[in-house]
Amino acid sequence: MSNYNDFTDQEIAELLRSDDEQAFKFLYDKFWEKMYFVAAKRLNDKDEAEEVVQDIFVNLWNRRIKLIIKVSFESYLAGAVKFEVLKKRAAKFKKDNMISDISEQSKVIKHNDSNLYDLRLLEDQLMQTINSLPEKCQVVFTMSRKEGLSNKQIATQLDISEKTVEKHITTALKVIKKRFGNYFYLILILKGII
Repeated sequence: MSNYNDFTDQEIAELLRSDDEQAFKFLYDKFWEKMYFVAAKRLNDKDEAEEVVQDIFVNLWNRRIKLIIKVSFESYLAGAVKFEVLKKRAAKFKKDNMISDISEQSKVIKHNDSNLYDLRLLEDQLMQTINSLPEKCQVVFTMSRKEGLSNKQIATQLDISEKTVEKHITTALKVIKKRFGNYFYLILILKGII
């Protein structure tokens, strides 16, 4: 077995590109703990930090064929940790804000005497809104949200491009958002659309 400490980072990258699992293990053993420490400190959550580091190494292995190390693995992996931590924070912020919005919307619904925001009425209004979409848009949206098909599966079944599928879904969501305003996310979650 080679002593990977004797290799340059560019040589190790070349070994990875040639599927050298021992080179990958060397990098994993050398950097895992340091990366974990940085991620845990920034996220203040040990489980999330472990997930971040694992994701980075999975991505490193999956992308090894196209891997180019310009400086060093230490710099490359430090940058990856920083990027993944920012992604985690952004996702958590978005999720927290969405939960807060939904909580506020739920309070409004509970305290509103009007039948306008009755769940059955909202469901009827949602169905009317979906039914008012152009036919192809309705079909694509239903296949995506109710049948749970991927954009690729829909494109194949309808013999259209994935870009067209995305366009129809975006159009449908814009119409629903315009129709329901502040209740948009609540509707989508209650109906399992997102």
